[in-house]
Amino acid sequence: MANIVTNFQITVYGKMEKFSDTISRGRCRVFYKGRNRNGTYITDEFAEKLLSTISYSPVKGIFEESENDFSDHGTERSLGRIYGVVPESPNFAWETFLDEDGVEREYACVDVLLYTSLYKEAQEIPGKSQSMELYAPSIKGNWEIVEGKKLFKYTDGCFL
Repeated sequence: MANIVTNFQITVYGKMEKFSDTISRGRCRVFYKGRNRNGTYITDEFAEKLLSTISYSPVKGIFEESENDFSDHGTERSLGRIYGVVPESPNFAWETFLDEDGVEREYACVDVLLYTSLYKEAQEIPGKSQSMELYAPSIKGNWEIVEGKKLFKYTDGCFL
C-alpha cells in the first residue's frame, strides 16, 4: 500500500475566542467526503469511523522563527510541539465552504483548543495551512477507479 496519503490538509478558520485564561477555541475544517484532491476517496462509512477517532487529536507542528511560520510535523514523532487538542466533545458539524478552485465543498468541522498563552506562536495557527495525520498502521482500503480516476478508497483508519 505504498503512496497512501496519511495527512489531511486542514485549516483553523474564523476568529479565535477565549476558552479560559490560557486557552483559545477555534474551528477546524478537516476533510470532505467523496473524491479528494489528494488522490483519495472518503465514503460516508469511513467518514463516520474517522470522526469517531478525532477527539484528543493533537494540533502539533514545528514553528520556524526565521520564517514566522509552521514547517511540518517532523519526520520523527519526538519533533515539534503540541499547540492544542481537539476536545472530547468536538462540536462536530458539516459546514459548506467555497474553496480556492471555485468549488463548494461540505467539510467535517470540529473545535480545537489552542494553548495561546503558553505558546505565542499558537496565536498564528488560524488561517495557515496545517495538517492532521492518520495512524498509518490503522489504514485499510484499496486502490480503485472512481469517477474515472485511480484513487485510494479508505475503508478503515484513525487519527493519530
